[in-house]
Amino acid sequence: MMSPKTSKQLNGGKKLSLISMHFNRFLIFRYITAIFFFINLYWFIIMMGSGSWISLLPLGLLMGAGAVMVEQVGKYWKYNHKLPITRIYYGLQAVFNLLLIISVTLGQRSVFYPFLTSKSEGWLIGFLSVGIIISSLLEYRSYLIEHDRDRYLQHIKQFSASL
Repeated sequence: MMSPKTSKQLNGGKKLSLISMHFNRFLIFRYITAIFFFINLYWFIIMMGSGSWISLLPLGLLMGAGAVMVEQVGKYWKYNHKLPITRIYYGLQAVFNLLLIISVTLGQRSVFYPFLTSKSEGWLIGFLSVGIIISSLLEYRSYLIEHDRDRYLQHIKQFSASL
């Protein structure tokens, strides 16, 4: 038979596991936000050297990514499935990437990316397109989470029921 202390520790461990599972439900947002953060940071640093007002665009995206990071970290201490900042940020990231693709195809690459040559436009459009796809997928995933329709929630419910 288990001692009361061991039983209490076990329940605490299960509770901690459940908290971690709820927190890990948002794991992909944290990783992808970090990637976008550093891409936009690099772009911002280079644009600051050009002295252009365009550097406000990556700065705004950096601040948005920072707000998403704060929202995501808060999920550990206060569980809820609402992601208003995350959804706004990924929507804006996708829109800005689309606008950047349009500007590059209209010959305005040097305004937004003065450090790239015309030979790199294909790669640039490809990377911006990947950013749109990723942002759109995360926007969809956040919709599923907010409406409790994601698969990870089913795993959490199964684990919780086994306690």
